[in-house]
Amino acid sequence: MKRFPWLFGVLALVACATCVAQASAKAAPGPVVLTVSLPDPGQKILYVHEVLPVAPGPLTLYYPKWIPGDHSPDGPIGDIMGLEFSGNGQRIAWQRDELDRFTFHLTVPAGVHQLDVSFQFPSHDRVTANLIDLTWDHVSLYRAGYPTRDQMLQPALVIPADWHYGTALQTDKRDGQRITFKPVPFNTLVDSPVIAGKYFRQIDLTPKGSPVRRYLDMVGDSAAAIAITDSQSAGFHQLIEQAQALFHSHHYDGYHLLLTLSDHTAKGGLEHHQSSDDKARGGSKMLADPAHFMLDASLLPHEYTHSWNGKFMRPAGLWRPDFEQPEKPKLLWVYEGLTVYLGDTLTARSGLWSPQTWRDALAYRAAVMAHRTGRAWRPLIDTTIAVDYGAPEAWANWRRQNDFYREGELLWLAVDMRIRDLSHGKRSIDDFARAFFGIDNGSYVTHTYDFDDVVAALNKVQPYDWASFLRTWVDGTGDAVPLLSGIAASGWKLVYTDKPSAYQSALENVGMGELEGHGVNAMFSVGMFLATDGRVEDVLWQGPSFKAGLAPGMKLVSIDGHAWSAQVLHDAIATAQKSKQALQIQARDDGAIKTYTVHYDGGLKYPHLVREQGKPEYLKALLAPKPVGSGT
Repeated sequence: MKRFPWLFGVLALVACATCVAQASAKAAPGPVVLTVSLPDPGQKILYVHEVLPVAPGPLTLYYPKWIPGDHSPDGPIGDIMGLEFSGNGQRIAWQRDELDRFTFHLTVPAGVHQLDVSFQFPSHDRVTANLIDLTWDHVSLYRAGYPTRDQMLQPALVIPADWHYGTALQTDKRDGQRITFKPVPFNTLVDSPVIAGKYFRQIDLTPKGSPVRRYLDMVGDSAAAIAITDSQSAGFHQLIEQAQALFHSHHYDGYHLLLTLSDHTAKGGLEHHQSSDDKARGGSKMLADPAHFMLDASLLPHEYTHSWNGKFMRPAGLWRPDFEQPEKPKLLWVYEGLTVYLGDTLTARSGLWSPQTWRDALAYRAAVMAHRTGRAWRPLIDTTIAVDYGAPEAWANWRRQNDFYREGELLWLAVDMRIRDLSHGKRSIDDFARAFFGIDNGSYVTHTYDFDDVVAALNKVQPYDWASFLRTWVDGTGDAVPLLSGIAASGWKLVYTDKPSAYQSALENVGMGELEGHGVNAMFSVGMFLATDGRVEDVLWQGPSFKAGLAPGMKLVSIDGHAWSAQVLHDAIATAQKSKQALQIQARDDGAIKTYTVHYDGGLKYPHLVREQGKPEYLKALLAPKPVGSGT
């Protein structure tokens, strides 16, 4: 498609903000030798040994606090144990900073020029008897006073000799159990996780004719867990091609999609510049079960999209010279919201999702946000500033959570549809993505941007008052935010029927999709979200169940005299619609059982998108695969 070279002038200011321009006064002493050992995978304890060149005198070391991609000061400092410092064979006393528990102070004695640091890190959610998913920020200390990119480390990993591994790091050599990687700056090391295990498989995803290698690296607890089908493999091949067709660039020397398929590790994904760290929510069933694959299919495209949006191009407030300085995350509606939109689009274009699944997922998320009562008082921008991935589900609809994902997707759908409508279908979000993220092909030096840069780039693609449009959305509350405007402008509309989509059925029956919990979602009808055992996770603020007195933490015992089950609830809601009788719900709370009368006769409600005749149909073009070439 036609390029827009005039957009690069707009991004000159962005390039001026690049991190390259912020040089340190002098390089840190180094390299630091960092060895992480896993002698007994069953115990799930990592043994850390770090050797730093030092000079006598005061020394301050940091443990990584602000982990890139987490957007929070949540480095697991509380998990480290057995911390010791020594020099010339003698223990050296240390003291934690009174105001910052991530900071350690010590005085290096005269005559000591090499500091040995050792500690242990229990990794219960990243290690099993058969695999490891290692993130280096959990197992390292680094110097204060130097940018992380100026601190060179020589990393090594000691694992069982019969385990294989995948990582964006380059291997220097392997000698039995010990793998020594080539030295890298500390910020690159933290950005380069390693997966390894007894059951490992690597698939080459490199497009034909491209010198830049891309791989899918999989590790699991069994051979069955990593048994990928030909159609799934083809989808991931097409993901690489479709991303290249979208951005017309790459910002890595090579890329590894790292996928952990285990029922015994943490779930979710984390973006990195030259790799992703994806832990299948379906665990060992992701590749084997179609419903699990449906829910997990967008995970890798999302994190892969972050290589452009978030790692290469990053909000200025999220770039920091080290992992100690606080981040300012108020542009997460771009960093994460746009990535959800583009990542889901790539999921459909690559064939990992059908267009119907894409519409079903969007309909579900739109319905969730339409029932997010907290939008009446809390603007989207506040969910970014107060980002909290540990927020409880209780009263989530009124409190709001990290809605810059779900609502961010709807925001960027609205932007895309406005571009298409104003340009009569000639331009789209693709043109913005290519111009904004596609600059400096081949470079992986981070560039930063701010709100005005986003507005300027959108105006070059399609002139409009984007500043007001975006400000109204991110700063507004309630009906001032045009939540469903993107769906309406796409030629479709959100409706509710008494039959769930395949996507919502999978959510309720088999596990977690991105940001959606495993359980029974009756928020759109009686106003409750329940765990499969009947425990009330959330109640719609001022909804039918709320008005009856039900609250999170209670556990349903029976409905209209029938013992709790998801099917009993569904049947009772359907019956109430016909009989016009209130539901009688018994629930246990604080050891006592009480009956609650829920007045609701609107029937079962499940969200879907349906075509609105007479309006332009833009979703077909949005989800259609783009022409691909040899690429780069």
